[in-house]
Amino acid sequence: MKGIIMEWLKNLEQAKEEAIKTHKLILLQFEMDNCGGCKKMNTTTYLDKKVLEEMNEWFVPLKLDLIKDREVRKLLGAYWTPAFYFLDQNGNSYFHFNGYLPAEEFRAMLRIGIAETIMPRGRYEDIIKIIDKDIDELIDTSLYPKLLIARETARYIKIKDNSLLRKTLKEIQSTHPYSTEAKMYFWDE
Repeated sequence: MKGIIMEWLKNLEQAKEEAIKTHKLILLQFEMDNCGGCKKMNTTTYLDKKVLEEMNEWFVPLKLDLIKDREVRKLLGAYWTPAFYFLDQNGNSYFHFNGYLPAEEFRAMLRIGIAETIMPRGRYEDIIKIIDKDIDELIDTSLYPKLLIARETARYIKIKDNSLLRKTLKEIQSTHPYSTEAKMYFWDE
Protein backbone atom coordinates (compact mmCIF):
# COMPACT_ATOMS: atom_id res chain seq x y z
CA MET A 1 0.00 0.00 0.00
CA LYS A 2 1.75 3.13 -1.20
CA GLY A 3 2.01 6.05 1.17
CA ILE A 4 0.63 4.33 4.26
CA ILE A 5 3.08 2.58 6.52
CA MET A 6 2.16 0.75 9.70
CA GLU A 7 5.08 0.63 12.08
CA TRP A 8 4.35 -1.58 15.07
CA LEU A 9 6.29 -0.98 18.25
CA LYS A 10 7.48 -4.07 20.14
CA ASN A 11 7.88 -2.63 23.66
CA LEU A 12 5.09 -1.46 26.01
CA GLU A 13 7.20 1.21 27.74
CA GLN A 14 8.18 2.68 24.38
CA ALA A 15 4.52 2.65 23.30
CA LYS A 16 3.48 4.47 26.50
CA GLU A 17 6.12 7.15 25.89
CA GLU A 18 4.93 7.57 22.30
CA ALA A 19 1.30 7.72 23.42
CA ILE A 20 2.09 10.50 25.89
CA LYS A 21 4.03 12.40 23.24
CA THR A 22 1.36 12.04 20.52
CA HIS A 23 -1.78 12.12 22.73
CA LYS A 24 -2.97 8.83 21.21
CA LEU A 25 -4.24 5.58 22.63
CA ILE A 26 -2.22 2.39 22.33
CA LEU A 27 -3.63 -0.44 20.24
CA LEU A 28 -1.93 -3.61 21.46
CA GLN A 29 -2.18 -6.76 19.39
CA PHE A 30 -0.99 -9.98 20.97
CA GLU A 31 0.30 -12.44 18.42
CA MET A 32 2.30 -15.66 18.36
CA ASP A 33 3.95 -17.99 15.88
CA ASN A 34 1.55 -19.95 13.69
CA CYS A 35 -1.47 -17.82 14.64
CA GLY A 36 -3.84 -18.18 11.70
CA GLY A 37 -5.93 -15.15 12.64
CA CYS A 38 -2.78 -13.02 12.95
CA LYS A 39 -1.64 -14.10 9.49
CA LYS A 40 -5.05 -13.30 8.04
CA MET A 41 -5.02 -9.85 9.70
CA ASN A 42 -1.67 -9.21 7.99
CA THR A 43 -2.80 -10.44 4.56
CA THR A 44 -6.26 -8.86 4.48
CA THR A 45 -7.32 -6.38 7.18
CA TYR A 46 -3.98 -4.58 7.51
CA LEU A 47 -3.83 -4.09 3.75
CA ASP A 48 -7.03 -2.01 3.79
CA LYS A 49 -6.22 1.67 3.22
CA LYS A 50 -8.90 2.97 5.61
CA VAL A 51 -7.82 0.58 8.38
CA LEU A 52 -4.25 1.84 8.05
CA GLU A 53 -5.31 5.49 7.92
CA GLU A 54 -7.45 5.20 11.04
CA MET A 55 -4.88 3.20 12.97
CA ASN A 56 -2.18 5.76 12.15
CA GLU A 57 -4.48 8.66 13.06
CA TRP A 58 -5.82 7.30 16.35
CA PHE A 59 -3.27 4.87 17.79
CA VAL A 60 0.24 3.99 18.72
CA PRO A 61 0.32 0.42 17.33
CA LEU A 62 2.02 -2.19 19.51
CA LYS A 63 2.50 -5.91 18.81
CA LEU A 64 3.60 -8.25 21.55
CA ASP A 65 4.16 -11.99 21.54
CA LEU A 66 1.65 -13.78 23.77
CA ILE A 67 4.28 -16.32 24.88
CA LYS A 68 7.39 -14.15 25.12
CA ASP A 69 5.81 -11.07 26.69
CA ARG A 70 4.49 -12.91 29.75
CA GLU A 71 4.40 -9.99 32.17
CA VAL A 72 2.14 -7.87 29.97
CA ARG A 73 0.03 -10.93 29.14
CA LYS A 74 -0.45 -11.65 32.86
CA LEU A 75 -1.20 -8.01 33.63
CA LEU A 76 -3.99 -7.90 31.03
CA GLY A 77 -5.21 -11.49 31.39
CA ALA A 78 -4.55 -12.20 27.71
CA TYR A 79 -4.94 -15.78 26.51
CA TRP A 80 -5.73 -15.66 22.77
CA THR A 81 -4.30 -14.45 19.48
CA PRO A 82 -4.93 -12.23 17.80
CA ALA A 83 -6.15 -10.25 20.77
CA PHE A 84 -6.56 -6.47 20.71
CA TYR A 85 -6.28 -4.33 23.82
CA PHE A 86 -7.07 -0.63 23.88
CA LEU A 87 -4.72 1.01 26.35
CA ASP A 88 -4.47 4.52 27.69
CA GLN A 89 -1.13 6.30 28.03
CA ASN A 90 -0.49 4.53 31.34
CA GLY A 91 -1.06 1.09 29.85
CA ASN A 92 -4.48 0.58 31.44
CA SER A 93 -6.96 -1.46 29.40
CA TYR A 94 -10.62 -0.52 29.11
CA PHE A 95 -11.67 -2.75 26.22
CA HIS A 96 -10.37 -5.80 24.42
CA PHE A 97 -11.41 -8.07 21.61
CA ASN A 98 -10.20 -11.58 20.76
CA GLY A 99 -9.99 -12.86 17.19
CA TYR A 100 -9.62 -12.01 13.55
CA LEU A 101 -11.90 -9.43 11.93
CA PRO A 102 -12.22 -8.36 8.29
CA ALA A 103 -11.53 -4.69 7.54
CA GLU A 104 -14.98 -3.12 8.01
CA GLU A 105 -15.69 -5.04 11.23
CA PHE A 106 -12.23 -4.12 12.49
CA ARG A 107 -12.84 -0.43 11.73
CA ALA A 108 -16.08 -0.59 13.71
CA MET A 109 -14.28 -2.34 16.56
CA LEU A 110 -11.60 0.38 16.60
CA ARG A 111 -14.30 2.97 17.23
CA ILE A 112 -15.87 0.92 20.02
CA GLY A 113 -12.46 0.51 21.65
CA ILE A 114 -11.83 4.24 21.52
CA ALA A 115 -15.28 5.04 22.93
CA GLU A 116 -14.86 2.58 25.81
CA THR A 117 -11.42 3.99 26.61
CA ILE A 118 -12.12 7.72 26.47
CA MET A 119 -15.76 7.84 27.67
CA PRO A 120 -14.68 7.81 31.36
CA ARG A 121 -12.41 10.77 30.59
CA GLY A 122 -15.30 12.95 29.41
CA ARG A 123 -14.16 13.14 25.79
CA TYR A 124 -17.70 12.92 24.48
CA GLU A 125 -17.27 15.20 21.47
CA ASP A 126 -14.24 13.15 20.35
CA ILE A 127 -16.31 9.95 20.57
CA ILE A 128 -19.11 11.43 18.48
CA LYS A 129 -16.67 12.68 15.86
CA ILE A 130 -14.72 9.41 15.64
CA ILE A 131 -17.82 7.21 15.46
CA ASP A 132 -19.42 9.45 12.84
CA LYS A 133 -16.33 9.32 10.59
CA ASP A 134 -17.45 7.24 7.58
CA ILE A 135 -20.17 5.57 9.67
CA ASP A 136 -22.23 4.89 6.54
CA GLU A 137 -19.48 2.48 5.46
CA LEU A 138 -20.05 0.46 8.64
CA ILE A 139 -23.84 -0.02 8.44
CA ASP A 140 -23.54 -3.69 7.49
CA THR A 141 -21.18 -4.59 10.32
CA SER A 142 -22.33 -6.55 13.33
CA LEU A 143 -21.06 -3.75 15.57
CA TYR A 144 -23.15 -1.00 13.95
CA PRO A 145 -25.86 -0.97 16.67
CA LYS A 146 -23.16 -0.79 19.34
CA LEU A 147 -21.56 2.15 17.51
CA LEU A 148 -24.87 4.00 17.47
CA ILE A 149 -25.42 3.41 21.19
CA ALA A 150 -21.88 4.50 22.07
CA ARG A 151 -22.34 7.69 20.07
CA GLU A 152 -25.74 8.49 21.59
CA THR A 153 -24.55 7.64 25.10
CA ALA A 154 -21.71 10.14 24.68
CA ARG A 155 -24.16 12.73 23.38
CA TYR A 156 -26.60 12.05 26.24
CA ILE A 157 -23.93 12.40 28.90
CA LYS A 158 -22.66 15.60 27.24
CA ILE A 159 -26.00 17.40 26.80
CA LYS A 160 -28.17 15.63 29.42
CA ASP A 161 -30.97 14.98 26.92
CA ASN A 162 -31.82 11.32 26.30
CA SER A 163 -34.21 11.87 23.39
CA LEU A 164 -31.69 10.87 20.69
CA LEU A 165 -30.58 7.84 22.67
CA ARG A 166 -34.19 6.72 23.08
CA LYS A 167 -34.94 7.34 19.39
CA THR A 168 -31.83 5.42 18.33
CA LEU A 169 -32.71 2.47 20.56
CA LYS A 170 -36.22 2.38 19.04
CA GLU A 171 -34.74 2.46 15.51
CA ILE A 172 -32.37 -0.37 16.38
CA GLN A 173 -35.34 -2.45 17.52
CA SER A 174 -36.63 -2.21 13.95
CA THR A 175 -33.40 -2.43 12.01
CA HIS A 176 -31.43 -4.88 14.17
CA PRO A 177 -34.06 -6.73 16.23
CA TYR A 178 -31.75 -9.55 17.29
CA SER A 179 -28.92 -7.34 18.51
CA THR A 180 -28.23 -6.88 22.20
CA GLU A 181 -28.81 -3.15 21.75
CA ALA A 182 -32.37 -3.79 20.53
CA LYS A 183 -33.14 -5.22 23.95
CA MET A 184 -31.73 -2.28 25.91
CA TYR A 185 -34.76 0.03 25.72
CA PHE A 186 -36.20 0.28 29.22
CA TRP A 187 -38.30 3.43 29.29
CA ASP A 188 -42.03 3.12 29.81
CA GLU A 189 -43.90 5.01 27.14
